[in-house]
Amino acid sequence: MFPVRCRWVPTVIMTSKTARNFLPDSKTRRKLWLKVHLYIGLFAGAVFVLIGLAGSLSVFKPEIDSVLNPALKKIQGYSSQSPYRSLDEIAAAAKAVIPTQGKPYAFVFPNQPDEAFSVTYSLPAPAPGQSEWRLVSVNPYNARVMGQRLMFDTGNPWRGSLTSFFVRFHYTLALGETGKTFVGIVALFLLFSVLTGLILWWPSPGKLRQALTIKARASTERLNFDLHKTFGFYFSIVLIVILFSGIYLVFPSYMAGLVELFSHLKSDSVKLISEPNEKQLAIGLDQVAAIANKRFPDGEYKMIVLPQDRKGFYRVVKRAPQEINRTRSRRMLWIDQYSGKIMQERDPITDAAGDVFLQWLYPLHNGEAFGVAGRIIIVITGLVPLLLYVTGVIRWLQKRKAKMKHSAKKNEATYQCK
Repeated sequence: MFPVRCRWVPTVIMTSKTARNFLPDSKTRRKLWLKVHLYIGLFAGAVFVLIGLAGSLSVFKPEIDSVLNPALKKIQGYSSQSPYRSLDEIAAAAKAVIPTQGKPYAFVFPNQPDEAFSVTYSLPAPAPGQSEWRLVSVNPYNARVMGQRLMFDTGNPWRGSLTSFFVRFHYTLALGETGKTFVGIVALFLLFSVLTGLILWWPSPGKLRQALTIKARASTERLNFDLHKTFGFYFSIVLIVILFSGIYLVFPSYMAGLVELFSHLKSDSVKLISEPNEKQLAIGLDQVAAIANKRFPDGEYKMIVLPQDRKGFYRVVKRAPQEINRTRSRRMLWIDQYSGKIMQERDPITDAAGDVFLQWLYPLHNGEAFGVAGRIIIVITGLVPLLLYVTGVIRWLQKRKAKMKHSAKKNEATYQCK
């Protein structure tokens, strides 16, 4: 029998201190976030500047459009006591000047009593397979056409009204569907960039006041840095909301799918078809409005989308008083163009939590959720990307110059030692 030799094997106990040695320290992590923030900012930030400026010009689109086109928008010499002519008369006046190949799309109600009604329609555009959208303005007090104009061309983003161009440039960079997808992807990167910016801004204990203020009588370099960090922080929440809601507007189906994981959403995917009667005579707009008024007595008409073929239907958009969304009302009725039967309805009062969440995104994006003050905040926020980009690039160049200067001195010292 040989004696058994026992060999002691030391056991390594992973303490919290030992574990930290395997993880990058705070300085290394900060350098990583700086690089991520820098490279996203340099490339995606440049696009953000253009998107932001176009967005600022789009916030007050209706008001700007009225100023630029008073002859087509504003009604002179009207009396507040004067009644509107019938909706059918107003629509008939507009349709009378629409070319034969034109296809009426929507009957749009004015926002103010001194503004014109309008009917939008499409025409084949010069580019094959594309269409141009026009608008006919009608005085509702005498049912006379005030004029018409081109709104936009699907084949040429540079054709159309100035305000429509700002809106289209804001979410497509005037590059069509490809540009729209590109803008959505850029917004995803920018959302991450803002979050990394907050990580870099986060002050160490005792330095909160310094992180929230701009140092008085500071050097140019320090002033530039303070402008970048303070404006970035104060507008970070608004920027996150704008970017998140913008991603939804570009990729609504993906965002809706994500929200539906937490809350049920209503669906309007049911295929609706109007059943022609023997004479195949469609009801008029006055009758459509009467049906809508009976179902929804309160609220504000936004538009009535017209049937696009003999199996089409009327879609009435009538904003509810309690709706936060002023421009894109969710309350709608789908009405059979022959029988006047309500085929489907959508009332925000019965919406689930997920629908309510999605309803808030657009009015938060353009600021209308908080009235004029909210819209002004969005206009200012649209200018912030320009400030952040300029100060960020300056800061990058300053550090790059300092690094090159330090490397040059180090190389000179090494050469002298030799």
